[in-house]
Amino acid sequence: MKVNPPLAWHPAPVSAPVDLHWWLTHRGSLTRLIQDRCEHFRVEPIFQALATACIDELEVMNLRRQTRALVREVYLRCNETPVVFAHSIVRKEHLRGAWRGLSRLGNQSLGTMLFTNPLIQRTPLAFKKLKPHHPLFERACKRLQNRPADLWARRSLFILQHQPILVTEVFLPAIRRL
Repeated sequence: MKVNPPLAWHPAPVSAPVDLHWWLTHRGSLTRLIQDRCEHFRVEPIFQALATACIDELEVMNLRRQTRALVREVYLRCNETPVVFAHSIVRKEHLRGAWRGLSRLGNQSLGTMLFTNPLIQRTPLAFKKLKPHHPLFERACKRLQNRPADLWARRSLFILQHQPILVTEVFLPAIRRL
């Protein structure tokens, strides 16, 4: 039996809780889904800078270990409660190409941009149960009052003009109440 390495992302959220499975596997705009369930939705930018990628992002983004790329992290908030931590990464040279407007998004939703442009293609979703040792778990929990034991995440590439952006969405405990 082949054992997946600890960094592996999987093609299905096999052991995900039933009430989270639908959120994880929905291929449409997560922003739109949350907006439909909230009186007040907002994007809260928490980090945006040139930074190094997480180790499990290097291969999928074709980056070397110390290469800097634009990293953008936001909370998607429903009625002021964070329900998703979104992390995106794009190669620095693509900021002058297909993704040139990304660095100016501010509190605007990246999802809105991704799902309204018919030229953008999306790869299949990949899933992972993040544990406390994963850097995205740490960053997602930074502003939470109670840290869960683990968090489910999904990610996929969005490709425009052969230039990818990797978008990872980490589902916070409050999403289960929507």
